[in-house]
Amino acid sequence: MCGRFVQHSAPDLYASQFEVDVPCAASPRYNLAPTQPVLAVRQTTAGTRELLPLRWGLVPAWSDGPDRRYSMFNARAETLHAKPAYRNAFKHRRCLIPAEGFYEWQTLGREKIPYLIRRQDGQPFGMAGLWEAWQGEDGAPLLSCTIIVTDANRLIAPLHDRMPVILAPADYDAWLDPGTTDTECLRALLRPADPGPWTIEEVSRKVNSPRNEGPELLEPVAGRGLNDSDRVGGTGYP
Repeated sequence: MCGRFVQHSAPDLYASQFEVDVPCAASPRYNLAPTQPVLAVRQTTAGTRELLPLRWGLVPAWSDGPDRRYSMFNARAETLHAKPAYRNAFKHRRCLIPAEGFYEWQTLGREKIPYLIRRQDGQPFGMAGLWEAWQGEDGAPLLSCTIIVTDANRLIAPLHDRMPVILAPADYDAWLDPGTTDTECLRALLRPADPGPWTIEEVSRKVNSPRNEGPELLEPVAGRGLNDSDRVGGTGYP
């Protein structure tokens, strides 16, 4: 799963990294949660790329509107091509969601211990996503997105059996181009990331509440490590 993540770089850096022509203003976020606005990159009808805020939690165009009970913040890579909620967006409305890290939790007794997963070089990466536009009675569109998840790699597996799909920069063009409709080729991109360039560190319990924000949430804390047998087994996030 991917239930929390980090977007703290300046929009200009995202624009450079993801070849965006139209960036937007945004503030750093260190503990993004479902239903909140997140920055995403999508391709416009003119063929350029734009960076814009989308509600995290997909709202299909045919639905009755946002539903907090079933927010659809993640889509499983194995089934999204067949699910009514995702299959049309998978063919025509794909996006990238920049991030510097994402959180996963492990249960120890009654505690949920957060870990931050990020690149060793600290650079942003692009998570595969889908976007939708829903229109309410007032005619105003609600733009929303979901993050695609796949099997966890061996780094993350002790925490959770799923992880976000993290695309290689060489695959950005094919993923963002709405003219790419070969779903089998697209599905081949939805695989676990190579664990080599990544690091995982225990961080403050303050991450457990989405009300908490700030760069201090990224600071590692002293822990006993993932190799201790009494910390392996329970998974989840608040």
